[in-house]
Amino acid sequence: MDRECFRMNWRAATIVTLLGVALAGVGSAESPDQPSADFERLWQKIAATELELDRAVEIRNLNLDTGMALFKIEEGVFIPAAPIGERSVEMMFQGKARLVLEPPDDIEAGQLELFTDKPRLDEAISEAAFVLTVDAASDSLLGRTAASGLDEAALGRAQEIFRDWKERPERSLLGVEAAIFRDALNDRMIQGYFAGWFRGEELGEFLYLVQPGSAEQVTLGRFTALEATEKEERKLSRMLHRQQRKGRLIGVSTANLGLWDTWLSTARRGEGGEAMPGRQAFEPKHYELELSLGDPPQLEMRGKVRLHLDVLAPGTRVVPLEMHSDLRVQRVTDAAGKELYFTQSRDVELDQMSEVLVVLPESPPAGEPLVLAVEYSGRLIDKVTGKGFALRNTTHWYPHAGTDDLATYDVTFEWPAKLDLACGGQRVDSGRSADGRRFERRRIDHPTFAYSFEVGKFQTWTGRAGEVDVTLAIDVTLAKLINKKSREELLATVVDSLTYFEETLGPYPLSELTVVTVDRGYSQSLFGFMTLASANMMDTSLFTVLVGLQDRRTVVAHEVAHQWWGHQVAWQSYRDQWISEAMANYSAMLYARHRLQGDGPVFIGPTSGWQAALTDFLEDGRTIESIGPLVLGERLLSSRSDSAYEAIVYKKGAIVVDMLSRAYGEEVFGEILRKMVAAVSFRQISTETFVDLIGRISGADLSGFAQQFIYGTGLPSVYYHYEFSKVGDGKWLVEGAARQRSPYRYRHEVIKRGDGGWDVARQRLDQTEVSDSKLVVPVQIAVFNPDGPKRDKKRGIDPQVTGNGTIKGRLALSGESSRFRFELDYEPKELWLDRDAQVFGQFYNEKRFPKRMLYYQGLALAGGGDLAAAESIYRQALAAEAFDGPSFGLTLKPKELARQSDRLDARVRLQLARLYLDQGRPADARATLEQLGKHSGGAGRNYLAPWVRNLEARLAIHSNDFERALKLLRKKLERGGTERLLLLAIAARETGNDNLYETAVTLAGSQGADASALEEVG
Repeated sequence: MDRECFRMNWRAATIVTLLGVALAGVGSAESPDQPSADFERLWQKIAATELELDRAVEIRNLNLDTGMALFKIEEGVFIPAAPIGERSVEMMFQGKARLVLEPPDDIEAGQLELFTDKPRLDEAISEAAFVLTVDAASDSLLGRTAASGLDEAALGRAQEIFRDWKERPERSLLGVEAAIFRDALNDRMIQGYFAGWFRGEELGEFLYLVQPGSAEQVTLGRFTALEATEKEERKLSRMLHRQQRKGRLIGVSTANLGLWDTWLSTARRGEGGEAMPGRQAFEPKHYELELSLGDPPQLEMRGKVRLHLDVLAPGTRVVPLEMHSDLRVQRVTDAAGKELYFTQSRDVELDQMSEVLVVLPESPPAGEPLVLAVEYSGRLIDKVTGKGFALRNTTHWYPHAGTDDLATYDVTFEWPAKLDLACGGQRVDSGRSADGRRFERRRIDHPTFAYSFEVGKFQTWTGRAGEVDVTLAIDVTLAKLINKKSREELLATVVDSLTYFEETLGPYPLSELTVVTVDRGYSQSLFGFMTLASANMMDTSLFTVLVGLQDRRTVVAHEVAHQWWGHQVAWQSYRDQWISEAMANYSAMLYARHRLQGDGPVFIGPTSGWQAALTDFLEDGRTIESIGPLVLGERLLSSRSDSAYEAIVYKKGAIVVDMLSRAYGEEVFGEILRKMVAAVSFRQISTETFVDLIGRISGADLSGFAQQFIYGTGLPSVYYHYEFSKVGDGKWLVEGAARQRSPYRYRHEVIKRGDGGWDVARQRLDQTEVSDSKLVVPVQIAVFNPDGPKRDKKRGIDPQVTGNGTIKGRLALSGESSRFRFELDYEPKELWLDRDAQVFGQFYNEKRFPKRMLYYQGLALAGGGDLAAAESIYRQALAAEAFDGPSFGLTLKPKELARQSDRLDARVRLQLARLYLDQGRPADARATLEQLGKHSGGAGRNYLAPWVRNLEARLAIHSNDFERALKLLRKKLERGGTERLLLLAIAARETGNDNLYETAVTLAGSQGADASALEEVG
C-alpha cells in the first residue's frame, strides 16, 4: 500500500467507515508561552466554530486558484467562519460559479470520464464549503465589499449547510480540523492546503482536496454511501453494536458506510508541466519496539516505540503519525524524556487508522535527527476459530511515520508462556522472564516498510533452503484439518520455492524465514515473515477446484516471491504497487511452470481464468479491463467494480510481464531481473524506473510496450486465417494473416426520432489504438510426421487427420494487419496463435469458426455505422457452419455443435433486429425477433432474454405503447444494461411515473449514459 499518499486513493478497496473525529490530547509541552491548556482550547475553538454572518462579502468575476482547479466565480457571497488563530480559513459560498480542472494526463482524464462521463471537469457550482490556508488568498477574499441585503432565508440556508458540513464524515476524511490546527500553529507544511465540498449542477456533491504533504497533493472524488435495505441496515447495526461492545468501531453508524471513488489524483505541476510531488517533513530511519501482551483471551497490548526520524524540511513543529485507532496513545516524550503534547483522532477506515499529531516545542532544523518515544495500549488481537488468534491489523499495531516509511527494526516481545509467538527477522535473544513469561528480541537491518507477528497455539516444523533456516508454524485448528502429506507439502513448497527464487533472482538476504498460517481472509508477506490464510491451505479436493481456489503451492510461491518483489525491490507509491504483485504472480507462474509440471487439468494457477476475469462486462458496457491501467493500483477498487484490482494488477500484470519474458526469452529475461534486484537493493522504484531498468539492462526501447500494456487499457482482438500448400522438395508452405482490432464499448443516449418519437441510440467508443500495437505471439502447428506415432485405435485418433507432432515458434504481429509465411518439413494439419492464452489479447481462428467470425465482423461493421454491410454479413453468418474441420481434441459432439450454432444464430438475429430498428424498419425487427424464438428452440431466446426484452420495449416505444414498454422493463433492472435504464426512463416519463423516471435517469447517468434530451423537454 502507499504508506503516505492521501488515504482516499488507496483504501477504496474495502468498505470505508467514516467516523467523526474524537480528539483527545495529553502531555504537557511545558513551554511557558504555549502550555497544553492552550492547545486544548484551540481544539475546542475549532470544534465550536460557527459562521460569522455579519462578515459576509460579495464577490463578482473572480478566479480563485485552488492548487490545480480553478474556482471561477461569476457572482456570489462568501461567509467566513470565526477566525482560528490570526485569520478565518473556513468559509461558505453561495452563488454562481464553475469549478474547472484540466487533468494532467490521459490516465487521469480517463478516470474522470469513468466517474463523471467527461474527460475534464467544468461544473456549475451553486454551494460550497471549504478550508483555504493560503493566507494571501484568504485575506483577499474576505477583504471584499461587505454583502448587503441578504435575506433571512439565504442566511438560514448558509448556516444549515455549514452545520451539515461540520457533521459530515467527509470533513473528517479530508482532515479538516487537523489542518486548521496546524495552520494556527503556523506550520509551513500545511500552507496551501485546500479542502472543499461542492454541490454541482450535474454531478451533485463531490469533494476536492489539496494536501501539501502528500506525494499526490490533488485529489477529486466522491464518497458513495452504502446502499442497504432496511433489513440489511438492521443487520449491520447489530454487527456494529457487537463490535462496539468490544471497544471497536466506536462512533460508527450504518450511515457512515460506503466507498470512496477517486475521480482524479495527481501531483501538482510545475511551469513546464513536470510533476512536483510532495512529501512529509519527517521520515523514519529506525524503529525500536517493545510490546507486552496480557493474558488471553483479551491479550491486551502495552507497547512503546522509539522512532528515530530524519528531519527533511524545516518550518514544522507537528509530527503526524498513523496507527490503528483501537490502540490509544498514553504518552509521547522526546529523546530527553520530556513530555510532548499530542492528539489522536478516530479516523476514517473500517480498519480504523487514526492520526496522532505530536507537537514539538519548536521546529527542528532540517538534516538533524529527531527521536520520539510513544507509549500506547489497547486490544488488537481477535479470538478466531478454535484456539486461534489473529491480529486485527498486521502493520499498524504501532505508530508509523513518513512518506516512504522504510526503516530498520529492533523489536522485543513479551507474552504469556502458554501461547506461542511467531515473528520475522534475526533472533537476537529469547527466553523466560522472572515471572515465567516468554520473551524474544529480533532485528532487521535492511530497510523495510513494516514489521509484524502472530500469537496463538502453533505446531512447528523446520526446514532448510541453502543457508536459510525455514520455520513453518501451523495454527492448531488447521493442523487438525490437514493430513501429514499436506503439512509436508507446505513445508516442502516454502523450501523449494525459496531455493528456486534464490537460483533465479539472487540470494535471500536473511538467514531465517518464518511462515505461519492464520485464520484470516488473506495471505501476506512481510520481510522475513509470511502469513498464509488457513482456508487457502486446506487439503486439495474436488470442492476446492470447483470453487476456484488457487493451488496452495502457487499461493505459497507468490508470497515467497514477495521477499524479492516488494522488499528487495520496493515500490514507491500506489501507482507502482502493481510491480510487487505482478512480479510475485509472474514468479509463481514460473515456479509452477518449472517445478509443478504434470498436475493435470484441475490445476488452478496464479493467472487461471484471466481472460474471463478481464472481459467480464459492467452494466455500462465496459469490460473490467477497461476500468483503468495497471498503474492505478488500488484505485481500481471502487463503486464501479469490486473485482477490477485483482483482475488487472494480479492477473493482467503477470500476463504482461510474461509477454516481456517471451519477447526476450525466459533465460535472458531472468538474467535481466536478477541484475535489477541486485541494482535496486532495498530501495523503492517507480514504474518508470522499472521499465527504464529493463530497457537499459537489455538495450531495448520499451516505451511503446509500456504505453500499451502498463499505462494503457484495451485487450486487443486478433483474427487470423491461414492456408497450407505443398511445395517442392517435400516442403509445406504456411501462409496467413492476422488482423488486430481495437476493443470497444458503447455509449447510450436518448434521442428524438425523425417522426418525433423517442428512441435510444448507441455510439461506439474504441478503447485503444492498435496501429502501433506490437505482440509477440506463440504459434503452435500440428503436423503429420510419417515416421511418428501411428493411429491410436483405442482413442480413435487418426494422425493423418489431426497430426502426430507439434512445432512451436513465435510470430511478431505489428499494427492492424500482419502477414506470415514460412516453410515446414512436415505436413501441417492445424495452426493456433496463443493456444494457451499466454498473450494479453484474444485470438480468434477465422478458418475453424466461420459463423462466430462472421458474427464478430458484423458487430464491428454495425458499430462503425456501415449498417448495409453489417446486414449482409449477418445473413452470411446465419448460413455458415459453426465449426469447420477436425476437432483437434475439442469436445464437439453433434448435440453440442447444434446448441452452439443455435446460440450464435440467436445472437445474430438479435443484432439483425437491432440493426432494423436503427434503420427505422420496425416491422422487419419484429419479424426477426419472432424468428429468433422459432429457430433457436427457445435456448437462444432464454439466454438473451434481457436484451430481447429491451428490443421489444424499443418496438413498443416506436409505436407509442409506453405502458407495454414499462411492463417489459420494470422487472429485473439489474439485467439489460444501460440501454434498459434509458428505455425505462422514456416509458416512465411518458406514463407519468415520476419516481421511477428519476431513479432510471440517475442510475443511467451513473453508468455514463445521456438522458439530457428527456430532461430538456421535461
